[in-house]
Amino acid sequence: MPDSLDKELDASIYPSVPSTVDAVQPHGCLIAFDNDWQSVRLVSANLSCFFGVSASEALGRRPEQVLGADTATALARTLAKGAPGMTVPSGQADVASQHLYVSTRVSGQYVILEVEPLATDSHDLPGLGHAWSSRLARAGNLHELHAQLLRALQALSGFESCTLHSHEYGGDGMRRGQEGMRLEPFPSTVEHRIDTPLMLVDSRAKPVELLAIPGPLPAPSPCSLRLPPPRLGGWLKGRQARAALILALHGTTPGQSLVVCRDRQPRHLPPPLRHLLQQLVQLAALRGALLHEKRETKHRYRLLHERNTKLQWLAYTDPLTQVANRHRIEQVLEAELTLASRNAKPLALLLFDVDHFKPINDTHGHEVGDRVLYQVAQQTRMQLREGDHLGRWGGEEFIVVVPGCDLARAQELAWRLCQALAGSTIEPVGQVTASFGVAVSQPGDTSRKLVQRADRAMYRAKRAGRACVRTQEIDE
Repeated sequence: MPDSLDKELDASIYPSVPSTVDAVQPHGCLIAFDNDWQSVRLVSANLSCFFGVSASEALGRRPEQVLGADTATALARTLAKGAPGMTVPSGQADVASQHLYVSTRVSGQYVILEVEPLATDSHDLPGLGHAWSSRLARAGNLHELHAQLLRALQALSGFESCTLHSHEYGGDGMRRGQEGMRLEPFPSTVEHRIDTPLMLVDSRAKPVELLAIPGPLPAPSPCSLRLPPPRLGGWLKGRQARAALILALHGTTPGQSLVVCRDRQPRHLPPPLRHLLQQLVQLAALRGALLHEKRETKHRYRLLHERNTKLQWLAYTDPLTQVANRHRIEQVLEAELTLASRNAKPLALLLFDVDHFKPINDTHGHEVGDRVLYQVAQQTRMQLREGDHLGRWGGEEFIVVVPGCDLARAQELAWRLCQALAGSTIEPVGQVTASFGVAVSQPGDTSRKLVQRADRAMYRAKRAGRACVRTQEIDE
């Protein structure tokens, strides 16, 4: 129906003028009356095929005079309960089915009835709905969810092709159906028009005109009997689709997602089956929104974890040498000393100082001095085990915490580190050496005492000529 009430009134006065805008699909009929059930205001021209009353006779009469008193009473109860519709006997020879399904809704001041044939050999819809709903609810990701939805729609509808057009797939779609039917992106200009379910039974069938009495009229455009918009009709025709069912998934991903079922033969889906398909689509939309939020939450947690890890790394790492800073290495030493004491195992500590570091800074500048400290730290780290801990103690001093290592093996490690460092060159300085002091834990030790013994041993190495290793004194 057009937005202008004047055009609607013109169409009711001149019903002989065909207008696809003021018409509905011929497989069903449309009736509208005021919500106080006083008079019928709008009918489709094929009303007599369903209720035995001509459209012109029905206009202005009370609903019970057109539908029958029992049917009108039952419809009133259906509306009051909020049910989508009810089944009534047809009683008309022109209707192939012995039963009709009357969909009911209230639109402003009017009650809208959409009447369609109802097949007697309908599926076990509650059982099928439960089975497919369970599959949708178990989907673990959006791709699996959409694939299950398309399987459900094709199995229940019998359409040749069921396609999901979603921004999740880059504007294209995922399809389930027979081979040979081309798949193309759904036009965005058409997408924005689809806000309610649309069922096209036969694109070649002649539309049925709507007749109305003068005065304000309801707008039946959202009804299931409406004709597809011209752009959508052209799009379907270009794909040889004679029948189509289009349902919108709201809330699955940013932007609108549409399910398009189409067939090259006429196909009518009774309202109860359409309601089930719409419920499955709505369930898929809810499940999709949940999966989307779950994925976004996991992404946010991952980002948060990465940022926390980076912050922790920054808090524990010396920015110049990229090894543990003093605060972190002190924590590690305390923890390893406690563990060694509890398990009665040795803990070795190596403290070393870069020799002649002040002249390096004075001669080459602080930038070169920083590079020397970085290279010393990296060369030392490459010589250590995975369970050993290297940290910058301060200035040009470094500390190595070696769990489970006695004095003899700690001394060997210190000499290995000392000789590896002396055997390499760091440009533009050349050879860089270091003096090492070695100490091992003793019963009742504290981290401070252990460091002090290693520090005294390191200074003995300095006095011995540098580039060498000294261990703690036996009486210390």
